[in-house]
Amino acid sequence: MTDVSEAEFDACAARLGIEVPADLKGGVLRGYQGLRAMAELLRGVRLVDPGHRGAEGDAG
Repeated sequence: MTDVSEAEFDACAARLGIEVPADLKGGVLRGYQGLRAMAELLRGVRLVDPGHRGAEGDAG
């Protein structure tokens, strides 16, 4: 999982001109960390040819 620091989040939000209220920052930071981790996982996904069949020729 990607370890996103609060400083990195602050820099990203500032670069985009987004002001996150202090009382919401913790939750928004956790959501940002989750999205970064998900994006990292999706980059590692290898797509399989939809016509691919199992080793024994079955669809499954």
